[in-house]
Amino acid sequence: MGPVSATLVAKGLAGGYAHQTLFESLDLSVGPGDVVGVVGANGAGKSTLLRLLSGALSPLAGTVSTAPPDAFVGWLPQEHERVPGETVAGYLARRTGAAEATAAMEATAAALGSDVAGVDDAYAVALDRWLASGAPDLEDRVPSVLADLGLAADPGALMTSLSGGQAARAGLAALLLSRFDLVLLDEPTNDLDLAGLETLESFVRGLRSGVVLVSHDREFLARVVTRVVELDLAQHQVAVHDGGYDAFLHEREVARRHAREAYEEFADKKADLVSRMRTQREWSSQGVRNAIKKNPDNDKIRRKASMESAEKQGQK
Repeated sequence: MGPVSATLVAKGLAGGYAHQTLFESLDLSVGPGDVVGVVGANGAGKSTLLRLLSGALSPLAGTVSTAPPDAFVGWLPQEHERVPGETVAGYLARRTGAAEATAAMEATAAALGSDVAGVDDAYAVALDRWLASGAPDLEDRVPSVLADLGLAADPGALMTSLSGGQAARAGLAALLLSRFDLVLLDEPTNDLDLAGLETLESFVRGLRSGVVLVSHDREFLARVVTRVVELDLAQHQVAVHDGGYDAFLHEREVARRHAREAYEEFADKKADLVSRMRTQREWSSQGVRNAIKKNPDNDKIRRKASMESAEKQGQK
């Protein structure tokens, strides 16, 4: 059973924490064939956005939904530490969602025949998810995928025994073995060698499923993404740019150039106004001095000029 045609929709989405909003008002739709790249400064909320889309984190505002509602959404976060005692096979089952689907199917199967209301429906749903996850033949598919990636590790080997490069290839293997309807990837290129990067790129570009990914690898983004979500940490804003990553860079450069030009125009106008004001003040002062020289009643003129100046200051 392959992935179904699924769509993920975020409306008015805001993410962050109780004391800090990282972004807000995100409207995004991800359908089959879409590859959406998420970019922004460190701390802007890129990983937070993936967690929101996966359902692992509740939004501060807005909604996230999928069509169909039971679409199989796969979230593959960065894992900086390996699980003690976990084998390669166990890791692959967990990262593909097969382990969770198997546990749910077995739990509902054990309840069949009981008096628990709705157990038959629960089992049917769990069975569908188990089949969709690719769990039934996962064990048979693992050896060939590991071999294709040049990972000679035995499926029964502990993940903690693998080198950093081997662990990265195991992570790539989990993605290749997955059967997700929608895929969320957090820094998938980390620690991959050139061959691994080429395999990842080919896989992502060939997916029928929608993909949302976070990556600092600009070349990878330029080759695979079809749209870009930009998170602006300073303004707590988000913008969705149609077109690939190169189109996004061009659009951003044009916007920055226009902003610079607008600022320079403002600065020139401000400098011109300041210059005019100085000139007018000089003319005014010169006029008063000339009037004093010509008028014998200099004290009255001085007092009048002083009073006018004080009134102007008081009106500011």
